[in-house]
Amino acid sequence: MHEFQGQAAVVAHAVEKSFGGRRGLPQVDVLRGVSFTVPTGSMVSIVGPSGCGKSTLLFCLAGLDPVTAGNVQLLGNDLSTLRPGALARLYRDRVGFVFQSYNLVSALNARENVVLPKRLAGHRVDLDHADAVLTGLGLADRTRTGVNRLSNGEQQRVALARVLANAPELVFADEPTGALDSAASRLVLGKLREHANSGRTVVMVTHDLDAATLADHVLVMRDGIVTHMLTGASSAQILKAMEGNAA
Repeated sequence: MHEFQGQAAVVAHAVEKSFGGRRGLPQVDVLRGVSFTVPTGSMVSIVGPSGCGKSTLLFCLAGLDPVTAGNVQLLGNDLSTLRPGALARLYRDRVGFVFQSYNLVSALNARENVVLPKRLAGHRVDLDHADAVLTGLGLADRTRTGVNRLSNGEQQRVALARVLANAPELVFADEPTGALDSAASRLVLGKLREHANSGRTVVMVTHDLDAATLADHVLVMRDGIVTHMLTGASSAQILKAMEGNAA
């Protein structure tokens, strides 16, 4: 197993994920025995060529897609043994997700989307805090704008604000800068870095090697396995690892 030093926020053990294999469909093995740990209070980037299994791995780690074989532990919880209610509480109280699809409610404005999770959970809503988080992501003039009137990049930042406003112990982010220009990307990556610096944990899939260098650790994937585990790596070192995989 690949291991980084420190108490584990996420543990993946021999994780496999396959699709198909039934009703005459060919089986496609997307993840092939992936094992590693993610230490608490760190930022980890997952990189690799398209189709290597990065996003599938992220979804399996987060428990949003069941593994075919192996085991995932999340904040000390074995996902295979958690009852639905306990899993829902774990997601509600301790884990945040930033998806490429944003998953915003189009009928609401930016601020209303940010506070929606707390409102649905019956918790007290702090609109000033929501506005402050949005402002920190460069959306001070968009707090009361309907999200259906925002650009893709602005919607992506609202989705991140919704997560960060709840200060979860663990954040999973799938290409969080994919729809952003360079200035907005720096803002978003800076906020994710701050989140990890505060003692929380961030696991991020990215195709941007410069973004990956902001992480404490980088996992390099190819063909459904983790081939390299780098600490404090430069973009040149990450690229070299990726090119070495291709050789």
